[in-house]
Amino acid sequence: MLAKEIGEFNLIKRMSDILGNSSRQIIKGIGDDCAVINPPSELLQLVTTDMLVEGVHFELSTATPYQIGWKSLAVNISDIASMGGEPTYAFVSIGFPRNVTVEFVDEIYLGMRDVAREYGVDIIGGDTVSSPQVIINIALLGEVEKDCYILRSGAKQGDLICVTGDVGGSSAGLEILQKKLNINGTEKHLLPRPRLKEGRLLAKSGYVNAMIDISDGVSSEIHHICEQSGTGAKIYMKDIPLSAYVQSVANIVNKNPYDFALFGGEDYELLFTCQYDKFQYLQELVYNNCHTPITCIGQILDKSELITIDDLDHRSIPLLAKGYNHFV
Repeated sequence: MLAKEIGEFNLIKRMSDILGNSSRQIIKGIGDDCAVINPPSELLQLVTTDMLVEGVHFELSTATPYQIGWKSLAVNISDIASMGGEPTYAFVSIGFPRNVTVEFVDEIYLGMRDVAREYGVDIIGGDTVSSPQVIINIALLGEVEKDCYILRSGAKQGDLICVTGDVGGSSAGLEILQKKLNINGTEKHLLPRPRLKEGRLLAKSGYVNAMIDISDGVSSEIHHICEQSGTGAKIYMKDIPLSAYVQSVANIVNKNPYDFALFGGEDYELLFTCQYDKFQYLQELVYNNCHTPITCIGQILDKSELITIDDLDHRSIPLLAKGYNHFV
C-alpha cells in the first residue's frame, strides 16, 4: 500500500503506534503542536542533530529501511555518548517520495524504535513531508551531571590518546557494499552500536579530559581535539586496533587497512584522552563493565610538535585531516 493512499494524519497515527512512549517526564508526546516534557533541573541538557540523505549517507540498494532507521538515530546517540551523557528525547523529521509504501515507512520507524528502546530514548515528535528522496533529520536531547560532561577542548600535554573497540570496520563494510562483494560483516556500517555505557563510565571516572566519537575517521577526530585543545599529538600506527575483518577486506580490495581506520569514519567508537597514570584503571573499568577493550594509540604533545603519526617503518610523518568532508 502507498503512503499517499492513507494520508499524512493516518501515517502519523501509524508511526505513533509503532513508537510509543515510556518516560514519566513526558507530559505530552506525539500528536500536538509541541511535545511537553519536565526535565530534572539538577542536570545539564544536551542537544544534538544529524541529517541523513539518500545518495549521500545511504543507498536504498545497499541498506534496508530498518537499517536506515536504526542508523539515523544511532549516530545521534553516539554524539550524546561522546559527551558522557544519557539520551532522552528525539524529534524525527523525514521526507519521503510520494510513491513510498506504508511498509517502507513502517520499517524505518521500527528500526528507530528498536535502537531507541535499547538506549532509553523516547521519540516524542517531528514532521513528515514529501521529498524527491529520503531525508531524515533527528534532533536528540540528552542530560548529564553538571560535573561530568566531556568536551573536545580539554586535552592536556602528556595525556594518552585512546579508542574503544576497534576501528575501520564501518569503512571496510561500506567498501564491500559498494563493490557488491559477497562477504559478510557489514553490520558495523549498517547497524552501528553507540558506546553509550562506555562513555558514561569514562566521563564519571573524572580521569578523561577530552572525548569525541569517531564519525569521520581517527585522523579527523584527532585534529578536532588538538585544534580545540591547542595541542599537538603523535599517533602510533602499529597500535591502532584493527579487526581481522578489516585486514581481510583490505587484502581483498588491495587497500591499506589503516586507511579504513584513519580516514574512513562511521565507526562510532569513542576517542578520548586521559591522564597517563589512569589508563590501566580506565581500561579495566570499561572492560569489566562493558567487555569493551580500550587501546592507547598515541599521546598529546605540545602544540609546537604538530600532529604526526609514526608509520609501520617508524617514520614520523604529518597526519593529514582526511576524514569524510561533505563539501570536498
